[in-house]
Amino acid sequence: MPVLDFEIELVSGVWIDGTASMPKPDHAYITLTDVTADEAAVFARWLRSSLAVANGEQDPWPLPAEGGEEELAAGLRRHLASVETL
Repeated sequence: MPVLDFEIELVSGVWIDGTASMPKPDHAYITLTDVTADEAAVFARWLRSSLAVANGEQDPWPLPAEGGEEELAAGLRRHLASVETL
């Protein structure tokens, strides 16, 4: 199953690592590694309040499997435009 490993800065100087996967269209998993409960709560609040989630966006949106950086960037721009209009 494809996964996305990520590292984000919660607040200045506080970084967390995690993995996200979507094994089925209606199921997604996010695993945070080496975080405290307080750090996980900050991440969960951010995730819950993200624009897509707040507007009810629940359909998976995969990146194109082929193409170079220009094609990927164009696809990301299209997706952002569709989310921003929700």
